[in-house]
Amino acid sequence: MRRWLAALALLSATGACAASRAPDPAICGELFARYDSIVRHYGVSGFDEDLSIPQPGEVSRLLAPLRLNGCLTTPEDLDGLETLAQSLAPFAIVDGGPAIRPTPVHLGIITSAFDEPRVTRFFRGLGYRSRGVGADGLGRRLYIGPFTTQGALDQALQLAREAGFIAPYAATHTRF
Repeated sequence: MRRWLAALALLSATGACAASRAPDPAICGELFARYDSIVRHYGVSGFDEDLSIPQPGEVSRLLAPLRLNGCLTTPEDLDGLETLAQSLAPFAIVDGGPAIRPTPVHLGIITSAFDEPRVTRFFRGLGYRSRGVGADGLGRRLYIGPFTTQGALDQALQLAREAGFIAPYAATHTRF
C-alpha cells in the first residue's frame, strides 16, 4: 500500500511539473500524429470489445503523454477568445495560394464542455465551418474547415494559435 501511495505521489508531482511548463508544440504534434494513427488503426475507444472487462488498448496508452505534455487546450488557454474576435472584425478568409485537396484543421482537444460552444461561436462568427468529436478520456476534438487553398489553410492554422490552441495541425487523414 505504501509503495502505491509513493508511486501516486511521484506521478502527481511529475504531472504538476509538466503542467507548469509551457507545452512544446512540436512534441504535441508528434503525440497527436501517433494518437491519430492509432485511432485510425484500432478505433476510437482503444478498448478491446471482445473481453468482458475492457482492457486499456493502444489509444488509452497515449492519453497520459498528451495530458502530461500540456497538449490539451484548457479554458485558461482560450481566455482571450472574445477579445480576439473583436479585434479581427471585419474578417475575411483568405482564398489564395496553390490549390490543395480539402483539408480540415484539427484545432486541438478542449478539456471543458463549456468551451466548445465558445470556440464554435468564435470560428463560425468568422465564417468557418466547425465540428466537435468526442475523444475518449480526453475531452472534445475540434476541427474547422475544410480548406482548399494553401493560403486559407495557413491562415486558419495561424488563427488557431492566436486563439490559444496549443498545437493545431492540418488533419490530412480526417474527413470533414
